[in-house]
Amino acid sequence: MKKFAKLVSLVLCLCLLLGTVAMAEETAVQQPADDAVVARLNGKDITWADAAYYFNLYTSYGYVDSTNDLDTQWWMAKSVDIAVDAALLMDKAQEFGFYPLSEEDAAAADAQLDTDWENAMSSYISANYPDLTDDSTDEEKAEARAAAEKYYADNGYTKESLTEDYHKNSALQKLQDMMIQDATVTDEEIDTAYQAQVDADKALYENDLQAYCDYESQVEYSQMLAAYGMGSALDAPAYKPAGFRAVKHILLPVDETLMQTYTDLQARYEEQQNATAEEETADTAETTEEADATPAPTEEPVTEEQVNEAKAAIFASLADTIDEINQKIADGADFDELIATYAVDADGKPTDQGMVNEPYKTSGYEVCQYSTKYVPEFVEAAMSIDSLGGVSAPYLSDFGVHIVKYISDVEAGPVTLSDADRESRRAELLADKQQELYTNVMTGWRNEATVEYTDVLLTVEQVEALEAAAADEELAAAEAEATAEPETTVEPEATEEAAETTQP
Repeated sequence: MKKFAKLVSLVLCLCLLLGTVAMAEETAVQQPADDAVVARLNGKDITWADAAYYFNLYTSYGYVDSTNDLDTQWWMAKSVDIAVDAALLMDKAQEFGFYPLSEEDAAAADAQLDTDWENAMSSYISANYPDLTDDSTDEEKAEARAAAEKYYADNGYTKESLTEDYHKNSALQKLQDMMIQDATVTDEEIDTAYQAQVDADKALYENDLQAYCDYESQVEYSQMLAAYGMGSALDAPAYKPAGFRAVKHILLPVDETLMQTYTDLQARYEEQQNATAEEETADTAETTEEADATPAPTEEPVTEEQVNEAKAAIFASLADTIDEINQKIADGADFDELIATYAVDADGKPTDQGMVNEPYKTSGYEVCQYSTKYVPEFVEAAMSIDSLGGVSAPYLSDFGVHIVKYISDVEAGPVTLSDADRESRRAELLADKQQELYTNVMTGWRNEATVEYTDVLLTVEQVEALEAAAADEELAAAEAEATAEPETTVEPEATEEAAETTQP
C-alpha cells in the first residue's frame, strides 16, 4: 500500500488558493460522528471533525483507495495523527508567542485572504459565467458574484469563517520557520553529494553508452514537463561516458515546395509500409458480407522511387551551393565563416540558432551513435565521418540539408557542475535538511506530550499490523498453491455391461 515517505506539511494550503473546493468521496468504511473523540492531547479532546478535514482532502485528491477497507482505515488513522500534530503545533505557536498574531501580522494575513478570496471569486465566475465582461450590467455582475459566494458557502467557506484559519496558518508558518532556521548547506556538502552522484553514474554508464543516452532522453522529457508544472525535472547524468564527438553543421535551407513534396511522399510511403506490415501479421479472415462489399477507393500508392526522386530534386536544387561549399572546405576555409555565409534563411536569419549562439557556437553539439535528442539524419551524418576534422556528405532531414564537421572528441569523465546546478542542488539539500529538522523537532515535542487514542478508530500501527497479517496470509496461500501436488484422476473400471455395449 502506498504511503507518504515524509511527514505531510501541516500548513496546508486552503482550497481557495487553487480556486476550487475539494469534495470528499464516499468510502466503504463508516466515518465516526463529527463530535466523536478520537484522541486526546495533554487531556484536550481531538474530535473526528478535527481529523475529517485532512481525511476529506486526502480522499478528494486520490490518496485514499475507497474500495480497500484497510487503506481507508490507514488514512483515517493518519488523519487523526495529523489532527493531533496540528493541535500540538497550535499549542506551541501560542507558547512561543506567534499566536494570537500581532496587529501587523494580522493585517498581512487579512490582506492575503482578501487576495485569495477575490481570486476564488474570479475563478468561479470565469468558469461558470464565460460571457460576463466589463461591459456587463451591474445586475449581471452581482448575480455572478452571489453565485460564487453561495458555491463556497455551500462547501463550508466564507470570507469571515476563513479569517481565523488564515491567522492560524500565518502563526504556524512562523513556527515552522523557527523550527527549521538552523538548517544550512555548505559548499563542501554540495561537492560531496555531487561526487557521490558522479561515482554512481560512472558505475551505471561508463560501459553502457546506450543506457546513458536513454536516461538523457528521460531527463529532457522531465524538464519539458516540469516547465509546464507537471512534476519535477530529473537530475542530468553527472558522468559522461566515452563515445561522444563534438560536431558543427551547415544547415542549408530548402525550397519550401520541394521540401513539402518530399516530406509528404515520405510520410505516405512510411504509412504504407507500416500498414502492409500490420496486414501481414493481422488475421485476414473476412466475413461473407465484407467480401461482397464494394471496396472503398484508395489513394494512389507512393513508390520508393518517387520518394528518392523528390529527395534527388532537393539535392539538385542545391548542387551548385554544395559544390561551392565543398571547394571552400578543400581550400581551407573557416567552417564557422561558412556557417555564417550559407546557413541562412531567405529572411537573413540563421537556420540553426545553436550554431551562432554559445555554448554550441564554440563547442558544437555532442553526438554519439545512440543520440536521440537530434534528428536521425543529423546523427547519421555526424557518425559517418571517419576522422577528426572531416566533413560529411550532405544529409537531408525535415529541417534542411546538413553538412557536418567533426571538430573534437568529447572526453569521458565527470560533468562540470554549473553555478545554476550548484544552487539547485543547494536548494534540494536545504529542503531535505529542513524536513529532517522539522521531523526531529516534531518527534521531540510528540514524545514530551501525552497522546491518548480512543477505541473509536484503529491507530496507524494497528492497521499496519492487519495489513502485514493479510499479506502473510496471501503469501502463504500462494506458496501452498505453488507447492501442492496435482490431483490424480483415477480411471473408472470398465463394467461388463459397458464392455458389451462397446462391441460392434
